[in-house]
Amino acid sequence: MQTELLDRIRSALDSGRLTVNALDDGSGVLLDLDGEQLLTLNHSAMHLVQSIQSGCGDPDALSKVLTDRFDVDLEQARADTAGFIEQLADALD
Repeated sequence: MQTELLDRIRSALDSGRLTVNALDDGSGVLLDLDGEQLLTLNHSAMHLVQSIQSGCGDPDALSKVLTDRFDVDLEQARADTAGFIEQLADALD
């Protein structure tokens, strides 16, 4: 299920529907052209989006991105990653 949601997100990024803009402080914004939405991204969400853009399509690998970059254990990173994927995919509906 998570992999399918990641595929939808990556497709939206690849097609240009979602445009990512990094801010100087490490956070960012995500513009959804079709849904006419502007989503703010904190530091961890920005790292996840950049990893998805780079081709990461595995929820466990995304969780590792969080454990490598931030002071978070793997269990929390998995929960945060799953929540982010679900929220972003829902925003695309």
